[in-house]
Amino acid sequence: MRALKRILLALASWVVVTGCGPDVPAVSQADTLRAYQPQFEEVRRKLLQVKSLLPAARVGSASCAVPAPLNPKFMYTTEYDVRTGQSTNNVEIISERALTDPDTQVKYMDAFEYDPTQLIEALRWTGPHGPLGDNQIELLPPAATWNEDDDRKLRTKLDIGLDTRYALVLRTIEYTPPQRIDEPTRKEFYSRIEADAFVVDLHQVALLCSFTADAEYSDFAVLYNNRTSWSATMYENMAGSLGYRIVKHLEQLTGGTVGKPK
Repeated sequence: MRALKRILLALASWVVVTGCGPDVPAVSQADTLRAYQPQFEEVRRKLLQVKSLLPAARVGSASCAVPAPLNPKFMYTTEYDVRTGQSTNNVEIISERALTDPDTQVKYMDAFEYDPTQLIEALRWTGPHGPLGDNQIELLPPAATWNEDDDRKLRTKLDIGLDTRYALVLRTIEYTPPQRIDEPTRKEFYSRIEADAFVVDLHQVALLCSFTADAEYSDFAVLYNNRTSWSATMYENMAGSLGYRIVKHLEQLTGGTVGKPK
């Protein structure tokens, strides 16, 4: 009887150690990211090709190499169903800088960029600073509490990233970060952005359209609140103004459905 008990205890210990117990997740965050990593490495190579497509000269008047509407339809939104991760978005707004370095997150006082949607996020999760690398860009929930529902949502987001058809590449021409101007004849808050924009087909790696957009924001008084500083508030206002101009160009040039970038 004692020998039987020792055998049963040994078997129970083996189950716990080898991870076969009922509480151990059946899926692994790292395994899923690792499975998708080669596909996103291919995306990185395509972004380098996109960089080589962009003309060195300034964009003149807005134009397209193909007629509108684009096929498939150009559809940009920053919204998606948080339950399912589903989105109708098939466009990613990418700074020219991020074509060669999508992993670095810049601060708004240093450079102008819109928040990433699912392609850039997916590149970061599968890249050198994601969970498979040094984990500076953490994927939540953490691996220790990862479950099948988390894994399903992650796979959906990664698939959406891979399906991204178009990139809108922004090349910053002029950027004045939010600043206070305090002069004898001028006391105000001011910020400005001007960018050349390029619509690229990521599947065909082809340059389709180009245009220029700019925006500025100034005020003599900026509200302070507990959520943001005056500089962050100004940045949001200026980025919003630029977004409206971008939307107008994209709707006319692509014949698509476009929401305001964030």
